[in-house]
Amino acid sequence: MRFFSQQIYWLVQIFWWLFTTFILRYPTTKYFENPPIRISYLIISFLIGIILTHCYTVLYEKKARKSQLSLMYAVAGTIVTGLSFYLLDYYFGFQRYRKPSQGLPLELYDYFQFFIESIRYVVLWFLFYHLLVINTVSKNKAIALAQSETALKTAELANLKNQLNPHFLFNAINSIKALTISDPSMARDALTQLSELLRTSLTIGNEHLVSLDTEISFVNDYLFLEKIRYENRLNYFFNIEKSALTFKIPPMSLQLLVENAIKHGISKHKTGGDIFINATYKNNIFCLSVINSGKLLPNVSPTGVGLKNLEKRLYLNFRENADFTIKENINQVVSLITISAV
Repeated sequence: MRFFSQQIYWLVQIFWWLFTTFILRYPTTKYFENPPIRISYLIISFLIGIILTHCYTVLYEKKARKSQLSLMYAVAGTIVTGLSFYLLDYYFGFQRYRKPSQGLPLELYDYFQFFIESIRYVVLWFLFYHLLVINTVSKNKAIALAQSETALKTAELANLKNQLNPHFLFNAINSIKALTISDPSMARDALTQLSELLRTSLTIGNEHLVSLDTEISFVNDYLFLEKIRYENRLNYFFNIEKSALTFKIPPMSLQLLVENAIKHGISKHKTGGDIFINATYKNNIFCLSVINSGKLLPNVSPTGVGLKNLEKRLYLNFRENADFTIKENINQVVSLITISAV
């Protein structure tokens, strides 16, 4: 069956209708003390239950499940199956009941009572079956929803990472371009360095999270290229606690903050400035900050494309446990990522 495995379905079917036939509907009157009558009655009763309910499950799964009349199918199936048991008892003269077996005359309410007796065990089967169907469908929907959310998250993360990569490539190429005239030898070395960076970016770009140690190694190479471009105008310093090195963050996050610091901070001043990269991990709180000389301009608020994407990636990976802020503090711009590991 589509809702249940074949083995489980038939085990439940056989068990239920054997239980119903030999326990719930087993005849106890003297009329059925005759073995041929009793055996034929029990076999027919068992076959009615298992065949009609199986036909119903096939019909329901193929046609009725998605129909707006699915409830009507269930009611009709219950009535038809119950009526079949009623006709079986009628064929045997209702001898499984005390009153007919004692030769007492039947009244109208007796026929109604016999019908209720025939249908009540059928109702239990239909109720149990549809509860299982509802439970199975709900679980399948939950699984499908979870898979869709995972696929959406993966696609969105990939899309956001792809939007960040061109920022790095554009600045790196500009650095090499500046060297081709003033120092061709250094330009070749820088090109070699760039190729290593691109290789690394392809590797970490396929990961949802990378260690801070990997990010720092990548950014250190990036800053090497930018140092060639800005010379004495760019100075950078790392202050990284050892405990923070293994903490994992979205790839290219630190590079984006450093790139942003150079583009909107260092490059805006003739004398350049300093960049401080700090990281701590204490009491299950990870803090990564990039501090650069300069002032916070309106167009580099967290609503910018690159920084907004960083916020999205942090949220997709850590939900409400991650926070990103950027603010000005005494002629310095502070970009801060805070992640709670609890």
